[in-house]
Amino acid sequence: MIPTIPFASGFTWFQLLPGIGDGGLGRMLGLHDPGEGWIIATAWFACFLVLGVALLARMGLDRAIATEGAERHIPDSGFSPRNMMEVFVEAFNDLVTGLLGAKEAKVFFPLVAGCFLFIATSNLLGLLPGFLPATESFSNNLGMGITIFVVFNYAGLSRNGFAYIKHLFGPMLLMAWLIFPIELLGLFIRPFTLTIRLTANIYADHLVVSSVRDVGADMLGMVGALLVPVPFYVLGFFVCLLQAFVFSLLSTVYVSLSTADMSHGHDDHDHDDKHAHAHH
Repeated sequence: MIPTIPFASGFTWFQLLPGIGDGGLGRMLGLHDPGEGWIIATAWFACFLVLGVALLARMGLDRAIATEGAERHIPDSGFSPRNMMEVFVEAFNDLVTGLLGAKEAKVFFPLVAGCFLFIATSNLLGLLPGFLPATESFSNNLGMGITIFVVFNYAGLSRNGFAYIKHLFGPMLLMAWLIFPIELLGLFIRPFTLTIRLTANIYADHLVVSSVRDVGADMLGMVGALLVPVPFYVLGFFVCLLQAFVFSLLSTVYVSLSTADMSHGHDDHDHDDKHAHAHH
């Protein structure tokens, strides 16, 4: 049953799609659950949005590369997909490179940048009436947290070998019985802290906005549902971007800690780069 006012809580635009809201296609795709199902739909929609913008940006870049002369270096006019993605990639790559070094940044940048774009898009969709943010789902966020957990542990083992395990016992063998459980707990708790932080903040933000929207709808109908929550949209916009940034930044930090050179007890992410800078 679709609410009379389409911006009321519980409504989603996916309900209007043929076969999704009231048909077998929705059940086949796992969208029959009125809560989690619409969150899954938003997650897929966010993925297609990110991939679509990335594809348009790549097409714009290919057109520029095919241009003769200096015109290939001139950016598009306005907020084109190419311009937006170039600004994002350059700024975010500088951040990741500063934490991981140039060599490791080439490996892990696609993952953390992809997480940022997916989380930010899902968060922002949650501000729009008729969308449930995928990042409000604990299981969705836990899946991302576990992915980061597997990646940074694999990175640590592949870069440092047994030294990655050895560092969990601490610098003194005598205290290993105490330090190892603490370090191990700290290691396994990371995906859950990523998950809980993101889920709690987005759930609270969406709850506030949707509650104010419902109050506006009760008072002024659709006009109230659109206008009353505007101040909360502004605050929610910054919260959405901030939470995406925090998740991606912490993920990069975890990779940085895992890929640090542990054979000599010091951090050396990009040995060759540092030597090159030293010579300069």
